[in-house]
Amino acid sequence: MTDDEEKRIPQVTAGKAEKSEDEDLVVEAIEQETVEDAYHIQLSWRSWLVVFITCFAITAQVFVVVAAGSVIAFIIRDLGDASLAGWIIQAIPSEILPLKFRALANGFAFVGGAIGGLIGALGAGAVTNVSAGGWRYIFWIQAAFHGVTSLGLLLFYRPPKQNRPKMSIGDYIWACDPIGSLLFISSATLLLLALDWAGGAYAWSDAHVAAPLSLGLVLLVGFAGYEWKGRSDGLVAHVFFRQNANFVYAVFAFAVEGWIFYSAVNSVVPQIILQLGFESDSWKIAIRQLSYQLLVLFGSLPVTWYATRYKDLQSPLLVTFIIFLVVTIAYANITPSWNSAQIGLGALAGIGQSGPLTLLVACVQFTAPHEFLSTATGLAFSARAIGGAFGSAVLDAIINGRLNSHYAPAVSKAAIDAGLPEDSVASLLQAFAAGDVGSDTVMGANATIWAAAVKESHWQYAYTYRLAWSSIIPFVVLAIVAVALLKGVKELMTDKVEATVEHVRRE
Repeated sequence: MTDDEEKRIPQVTAGKAEKSEDEDLVVEAIEQETVEDAYHIQLSWRSWLVVFITCFAITAQVFVVVAAGSVIAFIIRDLGDASLAGWIIQAIPSEILPLKFRALANGFAFVGGAIGGLIGALGAGAVTNVSAGGWRYIFWIQAAFHGVTSLGLLLFYRPPKQNRPKMSIGDYIWACDPIGSLLFISSATLLLLALDWAGGAYAWSDAHVAAPLSLGLVLLVGFAGYEWKGRSDGLVAHVFFRQNANFVYAVFAFAVEGWIFYSAVNSVVPQIILQLGFESDSWKIAIRQLSYQLLVLFGSLPVTWYATRYKDLQSPLLVTFIIFLVVTIAYANITPSWNSAQIGLGALAGIGQSGPLTLLVACVQFTAPHEFLSTATGLAFSARAIGGAFGSAVLDAIINGRLNSHYAPAVSKAAIDAGLPEDSVASLLQAFAAGDVGSDTVMGANATIWAAAVKESHWQYAYTYRLAWSSIIPFVVLAIVAVALLKGVKELMTDKVEATVEHVRRE
């Protein structure tokens, strides 16, 4: 790899980064459902399955470093991360502990993930500042953590063998719902592709957007129809709906949470910090994001305690979603002068997301009998990943659409009004795009002109991010309504253990 190529790798624009994240999320959502179905076929195979997945994840991280810049490398990385990301691991503590501790089990799982996210954010911010090739250390660190996980599962997770009827290879394939999986994969891929292209490459009326969008919607309807009438034990098993509508409400709320987190919190907030001038590099942005990371971590502790102590999942979910609604409304009114206020909004966002991330999976799991526990868990995380993917694509379309039509004219006008010659406008905009504000290459630009252009740039980004956050408000309201409709699960939170790892007779 040449030095120029080495330097270009970390220089990813916001739009491209969001598209890469969208693709990651769809790979997660697609892969996890098939893996979860296979996971629950034989209890005694689980330790080997999860060990294999973590080993594959190690290989995937190493391959990215060795084959840097290769599209295949990042596809393999996505597959490795997607297969592990939490849905399989999260099903295990839920079934080996008494049902009354299911909220606690998911709380511990979330705390582990939150600590990993905290270390990852700080570590990534630090190593990318080391050198142009510092991004490689991110994948080496991930490989090391996957190795520790694999070793721990191999040594300590040994579920007892079960006597189950023998199945042929065809039976195993059918148990993974190949028809439903194909419809789901095809519809999700086409819909996301359409939204990605609509984010700036093509107009909504263009065939590149209209064709995959229409076909994706048709396949999505086909998937829903097949899961409804075609089979009762597919990806969306009918058993989830027998008691009440909790499964629908909880999965919908989790999809909205994914929409909020992956699109707004994870993608837009760092852009706000950078483009509104609050911070100027990745390390400082990572430090600033601690206001969110620490609060979402520590906020989960009282949420978990309350839900376990009082056997009430609904109340803390309502409170935290309402807090996040306040955050969303505040971000929809952000200005470039909210430097300190944005830190407070990050803290409130952490509290607002601590409830959904801790308790919604438990709500979904309580709708499923044990033989469908991992499938329900996988479906919940699939909904979250798809929600995040579509949320990122929609916000990308909103942000790029407004910036493409308003940013250049507004910044150019502010610079010209401040005295910049019109023939220097193009070089001024190129300097902004390259992050080279104050560059001497812009002829006729003095400190006053740069100050006027920078101020207008900050405001144009503020208007754009206001619009993006405003689009999220209705979904948060719908999630609050869904949570309010949940039925209580107090009678289900008993001492029963569904899959003890102790070699004793189970109930």
